[in-house]
Amino acid sequence: MNINNLIQILISIFRNIKKFIRVYYVFGIVFFIVAGLRIELTYGDTSTRLGPNVRELAGKDDHPNYKFQYFFLRNLNQNATNDVELAGIVTEVVDGDTLDINGTRNRLALVDTPERGQSGFDKAKKFIESLCLGKKGELDVDNGQRRGDRYGREIGVVYCEGINVNEKLMDNRLARILTEFCDISEFSNDSWVASSC
Repeated sequence: MNINNLIQILISIFRNIKKFIRVYYVFGIVFFIVAGLRIELTYGDTSTRLGPNVRELAGKDDHPNYKFQYFFLRNLNQNATNDVELAGIVTEVVDGDTLDINGTRNRLALVDTPERGQSGFDKAKKFIESLCLGKKGELDVDNGQRRGDRYGREIGVVYCEGINVNEKLMDNRLARILTEFCDISEFSNDSWVASSC
């Protein structure tokens, strides 16, 4: 075997490797597009919580970007903002607007429930316990309040088993909106709070 034959064999192998890589590269892209409709690409754990909100916003003319998000996300059942940063079991309910997920204390964004000793405290706390205690909880951190509050709590929307707890408190008239945070909260335009902010 001479050197020319060896070079020809190496060139042939190299071409075949390039073809092989191209085929698998294209296959990977096609696989991601086809199977990717069921792959949930969120940071942290996922749930079905934002599907209805994205659908609602898709019909509004002042949010043109949501039309694409709705088209892409309608089968994904995932958080459109990918902001879930904490997921786990709700280990304690402190009061109607504060709970622990995996031992991390969280304050519900924009909602305020009665404090201990005030009328409605027990009702709000028991409501949150029934929705969340011992169940899967997820925190979508409020981008406008990333530093947390003065007590060291994370601030955001909490989902228990996929249910928006902030919204449920408002629906059941167990909380009021903290209007002083409307200007900084990313959630101030959400349907459950928009009429008050």
